[in-house]
Amino acid sequence: MASEPIRELPGLWVSLDRVEYNPHEEGTPDRPYGFIYHITIHNDSPRVVTIKGRKWVVTNSDGSKLVIEGDGVVDRFPRLKPGTQFHYQSYHLVASDSVAEGSYLGQMEDGERVFTRIPPFKMEVPSV
Repeated sequence: MASEPIRELPGLWVSLDRVEYNPHEEGTPDRPYGFIYHITIHNDSPRVVTIKGRKWVVTNSDGSKLVIEGDGVVDRFPRLKPGTQFHYQSYHLVASDSVAEGSYLGQMEDGERVFTRIPPFKMEVPSV
C-alpha cells in the first residue's frame, strides 16, 4: 500500500514573532553570525496535531543553501489541540545576509500526516 501524500492542513499556521541578531551566539568559522528567532505554531483547525519534525532551508546572499531537518521542535513534540499554540525560540548560524524558510511536519490522531509552512524571514548581518 502506497503512503498517503502529506497535505497542508488549513488552520495550522506559523507566525514569526521576532528575529534578532545575537553577536554573543557562538558561531563557527564558516557561519559566524547568530540570529535568534521566536516562532508560534498556531492550530486553528478542528483537529489535534502533533508536530513530529521540521525542515529549514537557509539561503545565503551568494545563493548557497543550507538544509536543516530534524525530529520535533527544540527537542519536543508539541501536541496542539484545536485553538492552542506552541511558542518557542531557537537560532540559526549564517555566513552572510540570509533568508530562512521551511515547514513543520505534523501528524493527526488518525495517523494522517500534514504540514504547515514557515514564512520566509531575513537575517541581515549588521555593518561593523
